[in-house]
Amino acid sequence: MTNKRLLISSITILILTTIIVAIFGIVPLPEYVDLSSENNFEGKLIYFVEIQSENIIPPAPDIIDSCIFYIDLSADSLEEEKVVCSSDLYNFSYDINFYDAQIYDKNNIILPYWNDGRDSLYRNVLIVDIESGEISKDANDNFSVENNKMNVYGEKLIDPWETSDYNSRVIGVYYVDRIKTVEVFTSRAPSNYYFESLHWSPDGNNIIAGDSENNLIIFSKNQEFNPLKVNLNPELVNDERLDFVRVLGWSS
Repeated sequence: MTNKRLLISSITILILTTIIVAIFGIVPLPEYVDLSSENNFEGKLIYFVEIQSENIIPPAPDIIDSCIFYIDLSADSLEEEKVVCSSDLYNFSYDINFYDAQIYDKNNIILPYWNDGRDSLYRNVLIVDIESGEISKDANDNFSVENNKMNVYGEKLIDPWETSDYNSRVIGVYYVDRIKTVEVFTSRAPSNYYFESLHWSPDGNNIIAGDSENNLIIFSKNQEFNPLKVNLNPELVNDERLDFVRVLGWSS
């Protein structure tokens, strides 16, 4: 009798679980079309990543390096190219702030850091040429950096944290023009999936975003094409992996 009751209880739990999954479901990741050179975009996607070890035992993983990469959209290969890594800058400082990296004058990246002076700490800036990787040093940190949140039409991107409802598992990309809020993209997604680092393209017609799956996603402001996914290579070498942090911008 006891075994029969246990069997009935197990079957009941299984049926209830099946019904709950059928009603609420497992929300899949949004689907995107893979980017190809045939899409005919111009400019470079510039982004910041951390290279991490593949440790299994906590506290894993270890951050091995911080790097800035770019993808030239006009190139057929669409391969990732390194601009600079923190390990390239040890002769300047061991405390380069990659989280504050910004695009400057279209073809450069500025990296602020603190240098130990005789009397006090003072802030310097490294200027890195995106194409050549050439590095120069400047004590002035009052550079006019590019604002990729507002495009040439005066339209402003809305932070995805303000427009996504993770409780109902809905994410979206929006911008504000002079009159209204415009929806570019919306989708259901798992609760741990999100967009970040939204930036306009140089012509103001497209948007680049990073997502929590280590992808770069290109959206059309006017929905002229389905969102395009730029797959980043997660494996750089055998024992290291790439972890996307944020997009710096879409430079011409």
